[in-house]
Amino acid sequence: MWSPIPERIAAPYLDVELSRFLLLAANAVGVLVGLNFYLGQMTTRGALTWPLLVDSPLSLCWMTASLLTLWGLGRRYYPSSPFLDALNTIAFASMVKYGLWTAFTLNYFFSAYYPDVWSYWGILFTHLVMVAEAFLLPYYGRTSRFALGVTACWFVANDVADYAFDLHPHLRSATTGPLPWVTPLLSLGALALAWYCLDGGRDDPTTL
Repeated sequence: MWSPIPERIAAPYLDVELSRFLLLAANAVGVLVGLNFYLGQMTTRGALTWPLLVDSPLSLCWMTASLLTLWGLGRRYYPSSPFLDALNTIAFASMVKYGLWTAFTLNYFFSAYYPDVWSYWGILFTHLVMVAEAFLLPYYGRTSRFALGVTACWFVANDVADYAFDLHPHLRSATTGPLPWVTPLLSLGALALAWYCLDGGRDDPTTL
């Protein structure tokens, strides 16, 4: 495993139930705030498209579900299974991908968002925190070829939906600029990072 977050900083959120509860509560608030951002788009789209639309809130939901699996198990006895590996991989890769996607978008279309206190600074900060939170996962999560494949299929479906069917977040810009090719690159980068950081597939060549 590898994480830029030192274990002494990660441990309270993984091993202390009160700290973990506060993190889960913060994630829940983030989901609600994110859904409010997408509300205008959601009301004009069918409910079946919502999972492909609400990228950041869904990423937080996966991260929250992953943290919830620690209850009653803890890091020391945390198991590896196809379901848990897939959950942890998609949570990690999504948090990284959509956190960085938002940071890139805000700065590429800088003049459209800056210096608005929330639309630039608030959203930038919260999405960089999403990236940081993802790096709690290497301390207990694992990946596998199966988990990476599931995540890759989800990313392909999401990227196609975003730019072929206009399901990306509404922008203040009239165009999407380089996003149709930057987004797949972020998908590949997030998958590569998941493979590297969540050992299992990397450290055990027999792991499926």
